[in-house]
Order: sequence, then structure tokens, then C-alpha cells
Amino acid sequence: MKKLAQRLFNKKSDDHFVSAVGTNVKILFSSENPSLLGKTMATTAIEMSPHSIRLEVDHPIEIDSVLDIVVKLDSSDRSYNLTGNVRWRLPSTRGQYHIVLVLRERRDIRSDFKAWKSNFEQNFEYAQVS
Repeated sequence: MKKLAQRLFNKKSDDHFVSAVGTNVKILFSSENPSLLGKTMATTAIEMSPHSIRLEVDHPIEIDSVLDIVVKLDSSDRSYNLTGNVRWRLPSTRGQYHIVLVLRERRDIRSDFKAWKSNFEQNFEYAQVS
């Protein structure tokens, strides 16, 4: 599992950025996790890229779950409705879970994935993870 996580975060084709204060993420829907249906859950974004987000969550969200999330920036009035698949989950040192959500386009509901990708560099002025 450790090697999988290292490969996921060491890809050369996709720069990852450390999340800054002022990024709020809410989970609106989670497939495969019936206890979360109808609940909006605030999470902590740890690391972001144009194609993925690493989150810290309270619940052990199942791998391969589909999550619909909203990302809101304190520095902007804009929020982004995004969908992704959970690719891995590990326990955090604080008794919670770190999950990686690989973002994707979705046609059956509103998706801001294209805007997220195209506006990523101007919205986030974070230091790159080395």
C-alpha cells in the first residue's frame, strides 16, 4: 500500500500542490457509503492538483466510492462542483482517514471539472510538494 501511495503522489505528469488555509471542501454525496447519504460533511483538503484531491475525513469511505464534492475558496466567490472516485484510503495520525479522490467529468449532474482544471493555476498559489 505504501508503494502505491508513493507512486500516486510521485507522478511526474501531474503537479501536486499543498492546500492552503481558506480551502473548504464538503462531501455532498457518496456512493457505497449509505451512512453518508443526505449528509453534508466538511473535510480538510490536504493536497490538490488539477486531477486529484487528497482529503482528511472522519469516516472510512470505501475505495472505489463515487463522491460529489463542493470546493469553495475563501479568496473567491466561486465554488466548484466536482465528482471523483476514491482510489485509496489510509488512517491518519489524528484518528481520521486520508483519501485520494481522482476527479473526473460527469454528464448527468452539474460539473465544474473543466473550469477547475483551467483555473487551477490562477486560483492556487501554493508551494509545490517536493
